[in-house]
Amino acid sequence: MRDVPTLDLAVPRSLRGLVGASARLYGRHPLLFLALAFVVVAPWDLVLLAITGHGPLYNGSESATGFVLRVLVPLTLVTPLISALHLHAVEMAGRGERPTLLLVGARGLRVLPVVVAASIVSGLGIAAGFAALIVPGIFLTVRWAVVAQAAAAEPGDWMQALSRSWWRTKFHGVHVFAVLVLAGLVGEAVHLAARAADIGSSSPGAVAVGIAANTVTASFAALITALLYFDLVARLAGEPRPPEYPHLRDLDPPPGG
Repeated sequence: MRDVPTLDLAVPRSLRGLVGASARLYGRHPLLFLALAFVVVAPWDLVLLAITGHGPLYNGSESATGFVLRVLVPLTLVTPLISALHLHAVEMAGRGERPTLLLVGARGLRVLPVVVAASIVSGLGIAAGFAALIVPGIFLTVRWAVVAQAAAAEPGDWMQALSRSWWRTKFHGVHVFAVLVLAGLVGEAVHLAARAADIGSSSPGAVAVGIAANTVTASFAALITALLYFDLVARLAGEPRPPEYPHLRDLDPPPGG
C-alpha cells in the first residue's frame, strides 16, 4: 500500500535532525513503533519474571544466571530483533509505503539469524573491550553501533555486517557516540521515572509499568539507531544505496493492494 513519504532517508542528519526525524515517525506511526517493541519486550519480561521472580523494574544484585538472562540475552536476541523490525519500518516509510506490523514482522524474522549472529559476535567483542580497559569497549561500541541495522538491511553474512558497520562509522565516531549517549540517557530517565513510583518489581502493577518503560526505551533506541544507519549511508558521498535482501520484495503487497 502506498503512502506519503514521511522523510527522505538519503539526507544526512545532525543529532538534532535525527531526534526530529524520530519524532516525525512516531507522530505518523505511534502505535506501530511501540507495538514492534512491545511484541518482543513483553514476552521476554514475563519469561524473566517466571524464571527469576523479579520484574522489569528490579534493580538489585543478580546471580550469574540472572545476569545472563537480564543482560546478555537481551543484548544478543531481544535488542537485535527490535532493531531489525524498526529498520524495516523506517525503510518502508521512507519509500512511501505504509508499514504494518505483519509486513514488518515478516521482514524482521527473515533476517533475524544474520542479525543475531552479528549482534552476538559484536556483543562479545564489546564485552571483552570493557573487561580490558573500558576505552576499547567504548571504541568498539561506537564502531559496531549499526551492526544489527547493517545485517537487517544489506545482503551478506554476519562478518560482512561487522565490517560494514566498522566502515560506515569510521569517520563519524563523535556523531555516533552522541546518538548512543542520547539513547542511553533517555532510557535511564524513563526507568528512573518508573522506579520513582516505588511500587516494587514483581507486583502486577510494577510488571505492567516495567514492561511499558522497557517498550518505550527499546523503541526509541531502535528507531534513532535505524535513522542513524541511514544517516551514515547518506554521509558516504557517491555510495549507492545498499541493496535489499532479494526475498524482502516478495513480502510486499502487489501495487495498489
